[in-house]
Amino acid sequence: MKKIKNRLDNQQFSEIIQALIKFRSENTTIKIGDVSWEELIWATLVFMFGKDDVGWKSASHEKSVDIRVKIGGKPLKISAKGGKIDNGMLILSSYRLTTFNNLNEKLKFIRNQHSNFNFYFICAKEIKDENIIYHIIKVPSKRLAPSWLTKTDNWTKTKNAYELKKGFGFSAKIVYKMSNQLWYSIPINYFLPEERLTTVSILFSDLGKGLMSFLEKKFN
Repeated sequence: MKKIKNRLDNQQFSEIIQALIKFRSENTTIKIGDVSWEELIWATLVFMFGKDDVGWKSASHEKSVDIRVKIGGKPLKISAKGGKIDNGMLILSSYRLTTFNNLNEKLKFIRNQHSNFNFYFICAKEIKDENIIYHIIKVPSKRLAPSWLTKTDNWTKTKNAYELKKGFGFSAKIVYKMSNQLWYSIPINYFLPEERLTTVSILFSDLGKGLMSFLEKKFN
């Protein structure tokens, strides 16, 4: 496939990531998680743009930014995020905010962090009876930190959490007992059609089949 050097082509990315998800699923029974999702993004971008223009460290503790890619001389910062879909809602966990003294400081941190990178690549698992569906979403960072999310007047304090008031595009809460972790509950239709890049369906019976195929060819 010809490498594109001046832009991130969503269709090309989708085709490659689909192939990698299917390949990985054939060769392990372990579902895609945070680090493995980062690795799949990394491999896709290296294939598209070359190893020298893609940076990824799986053990990095840098907040928000997981992968960097230079496209046409322009650096892009990516946050890779895993989540799950249940009853049409995308559930995501995010920052732990115990180091901040009050709600205003927590929301300021969220706003600043979302200004520090360009977009999310989200891989959300939807578990069915016989298969798992991976939903791949590419969304600008500020879509998960719109102005209404970071205004203290739009939040209320409850016994267990700070909670975003009702009436906005999605729900959010900062849970005290979970290190003040930020949690999102987002209707899948919050995302624009062009942000929902692709879905990949894998039968549970197909997970890890490649391992046995390899061993049979190797030793029989």
